[in-house]
Amino acid sequence: MQLTNYSFLDSRSNYLSSLTNKKASIARISTGDRLDRSGTDVGALGQKIRARQEILQDNANRTSLQNARSYLYAQEIGLKKVLDVYERMEILATKALDPTLSEAPVKPDWEGTTALDQKGDFSDRESLNVEFQDLIGQLDKLMQSEFQGRPLFSSTLLCGGVKNIPIEELDLVGGKPPGVSHAVRSQTVDAGSPAGTISFRVNSGTAGDTYRVWMGDIEVFSAGNRFTGPDHTQQYNDPGGFSYSGNGWRTSNSARNGDDDLIEVTFAPGEKTTYKITPGRSNDPDNDGVQNLNTSNGTDHLGNVLYQNVFTNDLPQSFDRKDLTLQLETTSIGIIYTDKGSSTVGETIDPATGKPVDNIAETGIKFTPKDYKTPVSVDHHGNSMDFDAKGFGTLDSINENTTTIARDSGWITGTQSLDESIAQAFRAQDVLDHLRGNGDYFGEIKCVLEERLGSIGAEYRRIDLEIEDLENQIVNGEQMAGRISDTNYATEATKMAKDSIKMGLATQVMSNVTRLTDVLIPLTTNHFRGAGLSATL
Repeated sequence: MQLTNYSFLDSRSNYLSSLTNKKASIARISTGDRLDRSGTDVGALGQKIRARQEILQDNANRTSLQNARSYLYAQEIGLKKVLDVYERMEILATKALDPTLSEAPVKPDWEGTTALDQKGDFSDRESLNVEFQDLIGQLDKLMQSEFQGRPLFSSTLLCGGVKNIPIEELDLVGGKPPGVSHAVRSQTVDAGSPAGTISFRVNSGTAGDTYRVWMGDIEVFSAGNRFTGPDHTQQYNDPGGFSYSGNGWRTSNSARNGDDDLIEVTFAPGEKTTYKITPGRSNDPDNDGVQNLNTSNGTDHLGNVLYQNVFTNDLPQSFDRKDLTLQLETTSIGIIYTDKGSSTVGETIDPATGKPVDNIAETGIKFTPKDYKTPVSVDHHGNSMDFDAKGFGTLDSINENTTTIARDSGWITGTQSLDESIAQAFRAQDVLDHLRGNGDYFGEIKCVLEERLGSIGAEYRRIDLEIEDLENQIVNGEQMAGRISDTNYATEATKMAKDSIKMGLATQVMSNVTRLTDVLIPLTTNHFRGAGLSATL
């Protein structure tokens, strides 16, 4: 027979249980974390982790907005410097209008267009013009300003319109060296915007050439197979390492005659790249808008005809490069025309007008920038705000301004495209018109003051409100996470006191019942049947 002290064992179990609970309460009180173990409350632990993630995301978005605010501040400082330059230009131009000042002579040519002779006698206005030209240089430098590698201003999206991007003709009819069988020609320009539409005319003949458009290192368009060379910005003559991939864009007859096609490519970060090809008359004899020498492949969502040998790529949402490259690759001859009316002979001509029936020859290479807004994420819910592109006029040229000037004993009217200057009174007046917005001019000072700086003020306000909302979200998130995981000190202190009392009681019970078996053993052995149990040797 075995005697077991169940009272002691029960008391010991109670003691150990109270000790464990007391340690847990002490740990929660000392760390302040109620969820000290994952098994304590799995649901609450999941909510805590989610709240912490949202807090981290809100902090990251707040930092992003603060950086964006710094970017806006740099733009604001730059535009205020632009205003200072404009004000000085206005003063100089006003002084140049003084009728008592001498000026450089104007020498008209014999075709009715004007040309300014800057090599004449040094005049009072030319003295003012020296400082004026230095101010133009300051505007150019401000236009090139960057903030952490990102341009502050757009060089093409200017006040009142867009600036023309000069793109030259790619001609492999007369430009390919003798004996060269595979050649690549390309040119890269600063588009001033990562979004826009480029249009150009091509004529490759039935042999087929490949025409490509790049933004940065992304081949957004290829009429023909994709580029296989190492650098799309280089010029190649019989390049080693890659060969012509074929499958080029074909037109009727040859590149020296026949109708050309008009290609238009539209792209923007985060948007679908689309293209439209308007065929020349002989390339579309049934006049249904489909270029018959290349295989069509349905239409896109805009109704533009798609072709099997034309490929596109979309720009990612975060794309911000502005270097545009136009490329031509051929094993025969090919042209991308730069000017209207420069097409080769052999087009289908309307006898009534004397012009090509498709009117494509009236179009040259043209890039139209798109007013692209830079998105900035404001919270973890996917909300964002947009920054407007900001440009300003540098007054570095006059484009096709008609001016009436004196020549000998009479007057002539001509079109000039010359560097801006205040060396003559009429040009000083033109500068003032540009700055103040007189006549048909938009007004550079008005644009910077009311539009550019006004836009920055609105964006400042929006960012400040978003930062304030994020800070409130962060505080609320911390409070929510605290309510989920923070220790209730009163409850834990009460639990710890109760467990301490239980441990003390259990200790006393264990002490009292430890010798209980010593009392019970004589009762089981000292009776008439217990002789066997008390036997000794």
